[in-house]
Formats: sequence, structure tokens, C-alpha cells
Amino acid sequence: MKALLLSLALLGGAPLSVHAQAASEAAAKSPDVVALEALNSEWLTAYKTRDAAALDRVLADDFEGVYPGGRIMKKADIIKLATNPARSFETVSWEDVRIVVIGDVAVLRARARMSGKSPEGPFSSINDFADVYVRRAGAWRAISAHVVRVTE
Repeated sequence: MKALLLSLALLGGAPLSVHAQAASEAAAKSPDVVALEALNSEWLTAYKTRDAAALDRVLADDFEGVYPGGRIMKKADIIKLATNPARSFETVSWEDVRIVVIGDVAVLRARARMSGKSPEGPFSSINDFADVYVRRAGAWRAISAHVVRVTE
């Protein structure tokens, strides 16, 4: 994380949310951090609720993510996965959310725990992820994700 912050600082901006979070847990969050936390919640909850409209709002049309096994998924792939009636997500939770905002770009890093059923049988996974958001026309949208499976 320190290397990411140093890299971002060298690009000409200070990571606004990190300063606020480091000062105190009780410190007021910036409106951008609050909005990004809400988008993260909306995105992950959409898997459980099969909410294609929520995913359409959160993901940019040019979204592209790298998922475990090197699988590249675009916005349409994510919506198809989340709304597939043969697949259900019973639990979806997230923790350790960290957000760095520099101007109109933000990186949200967290850990997600999911379980459910697929045609292949029950599944359970823990994934660390880093999502990149951009602010376009005043609204945050996810343009990239990198998801890594975690073994405990």
C-alpha cells in the first residue's frame, strides 16, 4: 500500500481519503469516499440480489476486469454471471476497505467473502480485489477490477 501511495503522490496528487482515515477513524469521510463505499456495497450486493440495473449503474460501459485464473470479464460478462438463475449467491460480505482518491480517479481495495451454489455445486471463495473508478460527468463508475483468490 505504501508503494501505491508513493506512486500516486509522485503522479502529482495527495491521496485525500488516506489522510482523512489515518487522522482518525472518527474523522468525517469525504463525499467521494462515502460515494465509493456505497458503489462497492451496491456492486457486491447486486450479486446476491441479481440486480442487473445496479451493475449497469456501477460499471462503466468500458469496464474490464481480471479475475482468478486470468479470466478477463467485461461489463456484459459480469451482468450475465450475476443474473444467471443457475447460480445463486447466499452470502456476500466485504472487509478491510481502503480507498485512495486522487482527482477523478480512485482505487478501492478490499476483501470479499462469497458463497453460494452453481451448476457445478456449492462454492465458497475469499477474494482480495482492487477496483479502479473514474469520475465522468460528475459520477463515479468502475472501469477496472483485479481480483485475486485468497487461501486461508
